[in-house]
Amino acid sequence: MKKYASILAVLVLLLGLAALSYAAPAEIPSDTTAVIAKGKTQITLGGELRFRGMYGKNLNVKEDDTYEDSKSYYDYRVILNMEAKVSPNTTGYVELQSGTYDTDNVNWGSQAGGARGNYAFGNTKESNVTIRQAWIQYQGSGLLGVPAGFKVGRQLIKLGYGLFFDHTYFGDDAILVFVQPMKELTIAAHTIKFREGSETLNDDSTAYGILAAYAGKGFGLSADVTYVDDQNLRGYYLNLDNNFISSKKPQNFEDLTNSSIHLWNFGLRGNVDDIAGTGLNFRADVEFQTGKLDRTTGHDPKFKGWAALAGLDYKFKTIPLTLTAEYAIGSGNDDSEDIKAFITALGQEQHYTFIYEYLAPSACNFGANSRTGLCNTQYVKFGGAYDITKDLKAELYGYWLRAVEDVAINKNVGTGTAPSPDKDLGWEVDAKVTYQIDKGLKYWVEGGYFWPGDAYKLAGGKDADDAWAVRHGIQLNF
Repeated sequence: MKKYASILAVLVLLLGLAALSYAAPAEIPSDTTAVIAKGKTQITLGGELRFRGMYGKNLNVKEDDTYEDSKSYYDYRVILNMEAKVSPNTTGYVELQSGTYDTDNVNWGSQAGGARGNYAFGNTKESNVTIRQAWIQYQGSGLLGVPAGFKVGRQLIKLGYGLFFDHTYFGDDAILVFVQPMKELTIAAHTIKFREGSETLNDDSTAYGILAAYAGKGFGLSADVTYVDDQNLRGYYLNLDNNFISSKKPQNFEDLTNSSIHLWNFGLRGNVDDIAGTGLNFRADVEFQTGKLDRTTGHDPKFKGWAALAGLDYKFKTIPLTLTAEYAIGSGNDDSEDIKAFITALGQEQHYTFIYEYLAPSACNFGANSRTGLCNTQYVKFGGAYDITKDLKAELYGYWLRAVEDVAINKNVGTGTAPSPDKDLGWEVDAKVTYQIDKGLKYWVEGGYFWPGDAYKLAGGKDADDAWAVRHGIQLNF
């Protein structure tokens, strides 16, 4: 009997240890900070893992049975970052990202050559690791007697609502100095290096700017002036049909090698939150551009672009619903000798619509995935976001799209009579559902359906077919 009792005791002990081992993950504190440094330096580690699947149809907005009419793939992105807080005033930050110099989305199965044998596919290393951010920031009140500081290195930069400049996708090498003469007011100056030339002393691309932002009680105001000095252009062309600068070689073009861009952008913004306690928020942004393109020969066209945005958000107090109404417009080129299109400098992410601006040819740049923002485009947006449950959120938005200047986006497609230019870009509906699976872990499904207008007509006056895409993904932030 003692023998069996001993065996039973051992089994109970083993089962108890097994139960403790399986329960261990639940004992991990909900919030932890890793500190791996000497002295009082605090090191915080973080990152992101993202995996997505994509399927799209007729994203070139032509005919859905021709011209690469569908796309289907999976991709991933890896981000690792480290923040070193050396003192209350000094911080260093490094962020590494998968991908190459021009993309962070690594397609599954895009590499080859790692396998051996009769079936030599797969078994590969994918992607490179690149530096997305690397900067030092200091803020103190020493010399000036008020809070002031600087931020130096590769950093993510966005001006206002990002109509003109939004480089938060990959970032730029920059120097930012700032001062806060009062708690609500920040004044800053920056220099951003886009390209460092190697042939002469005057072949760089650099931006210089000053900005001011006032954060009042329930409202905000900001303004900035940015000067872009791009000397001795490389890889850009002047579209002689509509006098627009493009990195893609158009049908009728002039090579702008050795020409220079001198562009000024002026931005003014404001917002009011919870107007009179109603739950209504208002925001507005206006941008104006001037300067000129110095060509090696001929007329030097002036920049005369502009853009504006106004939006309302209403958050209901009794239900978890926020409604949004927004109007935005950016100038386009006409038949004048000047460049009247609104010049944008944006990242590869979606800026408003999922199909028209993010995946399809736009009214400003006729190549797919143009992502040219508001250039020669205006839209009216209406829709909302609703929290179905604590962890489940749905968004639905509709867009009416129209060009500012007439355009024939598919004029060089097919044979027969070229389509007439038109301002009608069409309509789009975008939707997204996000489920928060766990802390830091979410899954989402998003998509858009685009009904193209007469600006997309094909040769002979034939209508372009509809375009649509669906994408789902899972993302872990830690």
